Amino acid sequence: MKSFFFLFVFLLISARATELTDLGSGLAYLRIHSVAGSEAALRKAVPGAGALVLDLRYATAGDESAAALKTALASRPANTPLFILVSPATPPALVSAIVQSSALTLGAPGSAPGPKVVVQTDAANDRRAYDALEAGTPLEKLISGKIEKERFDEATLVHEFKNGNPDAAPTPPADPTAPKPVGAPEKTAPLVDRVLQRAVHLHRALQVLRR
Repeated sequence: MKSFFFLFVFLLISARATELTDLGSGLAYLRIHSVAGSEAALRKAVPGAGALVLDLRYATAGDESAAALKTALASRPANTPLFILVSPATPPALVSAIVQSSALTLGAPGSAPGPKVVVQTDAANDRRAYDALEAGTPLEKLISGKIEKERFDEATLVHEFKNGNPDAAPTPPADPTAPKPVGAPEKTAPLVDRVLQRAVHLHRALQVLRR
């Protein structure tokens, strides 16, 4: 009975993981845990969705499932924005299919394949932010944060895009190991999915550029 319960929970999580999530402004998000287990979702969403963020950072895949991803990416209209999120843990089997697509790849330093937009976050924080969604943290909370508060928004990204800099990023936060003033209150930085957040803001910047 207990085994059946855990199987039910696993299937429920897997189903949710392959559902499109609305990120606003005509952008959808699709997280893939297992490429083999998500082939139907890939065949439907990748060619048919509008602007799309495809999260392959911690997916599992073999050669056969990689072929299914390649087919789905090849059938996507070339003029429709596609952002693929990668990480150092993205399976080598997927690298060729991702590289051959017209997608804009984003990821932390050391990601595979090498992302076109490198987001300055470390692999541990990237994984923590990724897992937070599974643990119930609302997606909108994970993609909000300092990028708005520091006024480094779509307008700034548009300016950087026009100057040929897709890797534009806000000023790095203060060194957490630096000594704090005596009596200063402890502040816990909110957990932000920097890679996904950058994809959202780049999409908004592209929308502004097309007006």
